[in-house]
Amino acid sequence: MGFDAKEYALAAVKGGKDGFLRDVAALPDSALLESYGGAARAPINILFEICYVNRRLATRLKGQDPGPFDVKFWAMTPVEFATREKAVAEFSQTMDEFIAALEAIPADQMHAEIPTPSGHTTAFDLSLFLATHLNYHDGQLNYIQLLNGDTEMHWQD
Repeated sequence: MGFDAKEYALAAVKGGKDGFLRDVAALPDSALLESYGGAARAPINILFEICYVNRRLATRLKGQDPGPFDVKFWAMTPVEFATREKAVAEFSQTMDEFIAALEAIPADQMHAEIPTPSGHTTAFDLSLFLATHLNYHDGQLNYIQLLNGDTEMHWQD
């Protein structure tokens, strides 16, 4: 049996979604909005960034151009996003959007070139980027949990 890039990518993305949601659920409400030391990004801001990036990746995966990347856009989380319910719903929606776009790609097209302004990418690469991005930020959530005295591993069974 050979390597199945689509199966691997879907497992990485879905696993990242599940683990991240578990860690968000484990954060107390006070920690979700807190900027530790006055300089660290609050978890709600991290969630907003992830949603922004996920939507861009899903758009690219569908063969569409998401437009220029605007760092200033995700730097300021809108007030209407800054609740656990809204953030979790948006996160889940953007993950489901990416997963649906990935599932629509034929397995033999996972390494086909997708044009970008700086060259090209592939569905496989976009999937691994999304999974890596989630894991990077999940590590930040794990550290915030630790700062709050929570030493459990919520993302694993």
